[in-house]
Order: sequence, then structure tokens, then C-alpha cells
Amino acid sequence: MRFPLLRTALAGLRMHWVRLLMTAAAIVVGVSFLAGSLVYGDTARAAFYDDLAKSSRNVDVVVQSGWSLLDRDTLDRVRAVDGVAAADGRVIANLGMLGADGKLLITSGHVGYGISVPTSPGLSRFDVAEGRVPERTGEIAVERQTAEQQGFTLGGVVRLVGPDGAPVDFTLVGVLDLGVNKLFGGASVGALTDADLLRITNTNRYTQVVATAAPGVSQEELRARVRAAVPGGWTMTGDELAAELATEAAKYVDGFLSVLIGFGLVALTVSGFVIYNTFAVLAAQRARELALLRCVGASRPQVLGTVLIEASVLGVLASLGGVLASLVVGWGLLLSRELVATSIPDHPLVLRWPTVLVAVGFGTALTLLGALVPAVAASRVPPLTALRDAGTREHRETGRRARAVACAVPAGLGLLIALAGLGLDFAGLPLVLGGAMLIFLGMVAGAPLVIGRVIRALGALPARVFGVPVRLATLNAYRNPRRVAATTSALMIGVTLMSLFSVLLATARDQAGRELTENFPVDFVLTPKRVNVDGPVTAADGVPRAAIDALAARPELATVAPARLASRETDPDFHGDGAVWATSGEVRPEVKEGDLGALTVGTAAVQRDYATARGAGLGDRLTLPGGGTVRIIALYDDAPLDASVMLSWDGFTAAYGAGQPNRVLIDVAAGTTTDAARRVVDAALAGYPLVQVESAADQAESLSASLDELLAIFAALLGMSVLIALFGIGNTLSLSVFERTRESATLRALGLTRAQLRATLLSEAALMALVGALTGVVFGAATGWAASLGLISAYGSGAPVLPVGQLALFALVATLSALVAAVLPARRAARASVVSALSDA
Repeated sequence: MRFPLLRTALAGLRMHWVRLLMTAAAIVVGVSFLAGSLVYGDTARAAFYDDLAKSSRNVDVVVQSGWSLLDRDTLDRVRAVDGVAAADGRVIANLGMLGADGKLLITSGHVGYGISVPTSPGLSRFDVAEGRVPERTGEIAVERQTAEQQGFTLGGVVRLVGPDGAPVDFTLVGVLDLGVNKLFGGASVGALTDADLLRITNTNRYTQVVATAAPGVSQEELRARVRAAVPGGWTMTGDELAAELATEAAKYVDGFLSVLIGFGLVALTVSGFVIYNTFAVLAAQRARELALLRCVGASRPQVLGTVLIEASVLGVLASLGGVLASLVVGWGLLLSRELVATSIPDHPLVLRWPTVLVAVGFGTALTLLGALVPAVAASRVPPLTALRDAGTREHRETGRRARAVACAVPAGLGLLIALAGLGLDFAGLPLVLGGAMLIFLGMVAGAPLVIGRVIRALGALPARVFGVPVRLATLNAYRNPRRVAATTSALMIGVTLMSLFSVLLATARDQAGRELTENFPVDFVLTPKRVNVDGPVTAADGVPRAAIDALAARPELATVAPARLASRETDPDFHGDGAVWATSGEVRPEVKEGDLGALTVGTAAVQRDYATARGAGLGDRLTLPGGGTVRIIALYDDAPLDASVMLSWDGFTAAYGAGQPNRVLIDVAAGTTTDAARRVVDAALAGYPLVQVESAADQAESLSASLDELLAIFAALLGMSVLIALFGIGNTLSLSVFERTRESATLRALGLTRAQLRATLLSEAALMALVGALTGVVFGAATGWAASLGLISAYGSGAPVLPVGQLALFALVATLSALVAAVLPARRAARASVVSALSDA
């Protein structure tokens, strides 16, 4: 007899579509997150490329010279090449721009950039958003981001720092569109005439010379001609420049995209639990239906095929829905990235065929994999046995010994691996996390053995307080351990990962605070910012003596200690792999061995790790970075400046020559708040825009904001997994409503009110969510604690930090969300007619 496999499967889908709706929603969410991540990646990559490609517009050949600059006559030689239609020289130089508050604008430790005005408009690397480009001396055009942030307006004054450190006024005549300003790292950018660039930056040589080919001349041909005319230059074609820009664009996307895909796979894993649970319950509920198929001639493989076809169709349809939803997810990811990280240029959403294929393939394969075990179990239903009882058989646990072994083996192995990792400090961190994964797998495998007893214990006290509804909820959970275990495991994944990241980030914040306290023993450090980093060190690069005297006269400041630092940062000619410092005040490093009282000319205190790396100790002679030798009279650990060697003031002068203090160390007087002291410091430095103020408080605040941002990102990404798990809870309860129709009607007939029936289902959802959330919180916190121990032993001190408030919030939100997910199934069960329910069942 030929069995209509496909027709039967489609009929089964039509009959049970309501019960599969929540499962389809879980697949849609999981697939949409994975596909949405790919949509984000493709869109962001294309947006950055289009944005960066402004530098390659109409460019057929580029001439550069490595790290050096090109002479002015390079442009004339390129223009004289046969086949060059247009050419332009591009100047990029360090440019100090003062903000609206009169302070030097600094981005990621770097001053801004000055760029030249293009002589050939077709080869411009920017667009003009407002106004025009500078045409005469004293005019400037500023990129849009800086103009908006600082409130610069056309016709207003923009102040630049001249070569002598004095402010120079310019008139703003234009606002430039540089996109997201990626080529300049987000720093301030101003376009000046050649004369002003030379006057302000002492730069009159080109960073690049670009050319456009005449009609009929290929890029390769033009490059060969230009290379012959400029033999010392490094040339590339416009296509090669575009490829380089594409690689640069990918760099801004791929890292975050990898994180998104990782979280997308977590979401799909959670979806797998929901799929498995749904098909397992449906197979149990459809025992009579499947047995009837066997009675009319369907073989076991045909029953198996029927269920798998249903899963395939569901997977394909839900995955296609996920692809549509991925456009919304991709847009949301783009928007979120702009809120918490780098702005992304405007660009239409990009949905490529590979994304569709990956999404549909993953979603369908996951659905089939989740339905496979329930499908095999369904195919083994004996026809006559199933016909005797239409009730569910899912709660009858079999193979307890095999399940116990499946739990104990990975959990025990994981525990051994994790313990071994704890003994290896930071190097053992992969072992700790790998062991935790094995333990988690063991917990998932063994959950059906203990979940009923755990829920019964957890619900014992509420059952005494709230009575019948909670007792019925615990009994229902106890009767169906496999489905409850799968539901709680799905929720546990997301909560575990959130708890893990929460502990790691809280510990990182604590360790960073400790490091700042130890390595930043003063309240403020004043640093003069050099605008022209390629030029010679001048008197303008020090902290002015007048500013030091003004600060020393303030009673709010207990210590104002001038200091000198010799490093590559302060002097481009400095050679060595360390830094040297000296202070004339009372600020001293944390001495571990020796005595700073003996510090004189020819002696030095040395950072302990620096000395150990060179095999030196107390009494030994050490060659200074930059030349000269000294005798070590003390070893220290932490210092107010990041330097490896400390000299006396006279010893520093003897080794590196006379000069102004280029650092000032400040301690706040007792009874004065840090904010009040900061106002005093800022007021004293109002006339010195190049002197920057650094403080431990600023660094701690910036670090804390970054860690909070990371936690928010992880919580939002993992929230997709938790959402899918909540679909699973709602689905489990919905299936339970269908399954327990007669049971619920009987309870209603015996006197259970509608409110009590709703309370029963809500209690069941709360108990499942609470078990999953608490298990996830405990396991995630324990894993985070173990991982933090390795980090601390390698880089810090103290103990891991448990953010109890955050962990409790995770458990509370998960439980409340489960209650919300259970509202509709509870209302449906309570509204059912007792008479019709008894007759239909």
C-alpha cells in the first residue's frame, strides 16, 4: 500500500499549527538574529567602504613614499607625465585646534589634523556640506563632526595652535563632510591653504600625490609611466587603493560581527531546546493519531518521515520569516552600534543571497535536528498500545541509569578539567571555560532526573502559603520532568552567560580600580601636549613655570611637584625601551628594596620588573635608556609616572641636559574634594590650552562607563536567547493546556475556580523560570568566579567580585518575564467550558 507521506505531513501541520506557532516564533527569532547579524555586517561593510572611498574618487594612480613625505616637485613631475588628465598633492599634518572651552582638542591621545585644499576639485577627498573651501590666508574649513560638537558657525572664529604654542585665530568659511572621519581616527580636521599649513604646521611636503588618467589610458599603463617619472616613490593604482579601503572598511566591522554571530549561535542553540521540547510533547500527545497511521498501513520509517517532513516544512517557513525579520534586526544592530560605539554612515540595508541560504539552511537543519529524537520515538509507538490511552506518556521516565551516566561522565570530566585550569593561572582560563561547558552539558543531560524534586522542594513553602494552585503546579512539573528540564535548560543558557559576563566585568572594574589606586598615587598629572610631534623639543613643550607657581600658591592643593620625563613620547630622538623620570617634590614611588635617600647623581631607583628582566639588582650598574650608566640603590613597584628608572633632579639634568618640567604631579589637600580641586586646577590653566590634566577619577569614570556599556551590550544580545526561552515556556504551557484539557475540566468540576486554574499555570511558569534562572545565576557566577581567579592571579590582587544586585535582577526579570509569557495560556485554559472540555477530551 502506498502511503501519502507528504499529504499526511501537511495535514498534520494544518491540524496542529496553533501548537507549533510558538515554536515557529522561536525559530524566527533565532534565525532573524543570525541573519540580522549578517545583514548588519554586509550593510556596515558597504557603508564604511562607500565612506572611505571618497579618498579614491577619480583616482587612477597614487604616489606615496612610505613613512616619509614627498617633495613639492613630485606633483609637477606627475603632472608632466603623458596620460595624466589631472593631479593633486595632498598634505596631512598635525594640527592643534582649540575647542569652545579653549582647551586643545584631543582624540585617543592625538591632536587633530590639517589637510590641504584640493587644486583639482575632481580629486577632492571630501565634500563641502556648508560654505566653501578656504581661498585665502586666515580661513579654515572644519569637518562637520567637530563643528557640531564645538558649536562652530560659519563666519565665526576657530583658534589653532601656532608653532610657538600661541593661539592663532582663523575664520570658519566652510564645513566639510568627511563621512564618519575614519581616515583620521575621529580626530578634528581642518582644511587650510598651503600658505597657512606651512605657517601653522611647518609642513609643505605632500603625503600623497594622486592622478586621474586621460581617456584611453589604463591604470596599469599610467602607473608604469608615473613610476618612471618618480622612481623613488611607491605607486599603486586606483583599484588597488579601493581594495585597500575595502580591507580597511572590513576592519571596522568584522570584530563586532564575530561577536554577533557567536551570540546568534547561542540563540539558535536555545531555539533547539524549544524545538525538541515541542516535538517531544506533540509526539506524546499524538500517540493515538500516530498509532492510527500505523494501523492503516504506515510503517515506522513512514511515521518517522511524516514527523520529519512536518519539521522540515516548519523549519523552512519559519526560517523565511526569520529572513524577513532579519532586516529589522539588522537595522536595530546598526542603530545600536551607533548609540554605543562608532557611527556608521547611512546606507540601504544589504540582504545578499548567501545570507538567505545560511539562514534557511541553519534554521531548517536545527529544526530537523531538534525533531529527530522525538520523531524516532514517535515511530516506535506500538499501534495497539497507543490506542489504549490517548493521554500523554511523556512523563514516564525510562533509561535512568543511562541518563545518569550521560550526566556524570561529562560533568565529572569537566570538573577535573576546570580544576586543572585553576592551577595554571591565566593560561588555564580556556580549560576553566571548556570544563564549564562540559559541566553544563552534564547538567542538561541529568536535569530530568532531579528537576521534579527541585521544583517540588522550591514550591514547598509557597504551596503552604498559597495553597492548591501552587501544589498543583509543583505536581504538574513533577509529572513531566523531561519537558520541564528542556524548558529550564533553554532559559538557563542565557542567564548563565549573562551572569558569567557580569562577574567578569565587575571583577575587571574592581581590579582596574585597584590598579589605578596603586599606579596613580597622585590626584592629578599635568602633561604638556606637543602639537608638532615630528619637530624638535622646544621650551614650549614644558609646563610653564608661571602655571606651576600659580598652582603651588593654592591652599586646596597639598603637593605640586614638578617632574621631568624622558621617553619617546617627550623626545622623538630618545632611544631605549624604557622611560626615565625625576621629581623635585615629595612624591615618591612605592619602594620595595633599598633607600631613596641615597639618590644622587650617578645613582638610580629602578622599577623591579625592569631590573629583573635585565638581571640587575641592588648595587649593580645599569645602562640608562638613551645612554649613560648608573648604580642601582633602590627597587620600586608603583610610581606616579609610567617610567622604568628614577633619577634625582640633578642626576636627570646630568644625563639628559637642562630643561623645563614636562610633568607636574598634584595631590589634593585634606578636606578638599576632588571636584573642587579640579576647578582650581582648570582655572589656573585657563591661559595654557596645551597643558592637559589627567586624573585617576577621570580614568576610573571612563573605564566604568566602558564596562557598563559592555555589560549592556552583552545583556541585550543575550536577551534574544532569553526571549526565545520565554517562547519555550509559553509553548510548554500552551501544549500543557491542550494536553490537560480533561484534567483541567475535572478540577473545575470539582470546585477549582477559574482564578485558581490561572494561578496554577502562572505558578508552574514561575517555578520553571525560577529554577532555570537560579541555576543559571549560580552556575554562571561560579564559572565567572573561577575564570576571574585566573585573571587576578596573573594581573592583579584581591578576590573576584560578585555583583549580587545584578545577579538578583537577572533572576527576577527572567521570572517576571515567564509570568508574562504564561498569561495567554492561562487565560485560554480558564475560559474553556467545563462541559465541552469534558466531552471533547
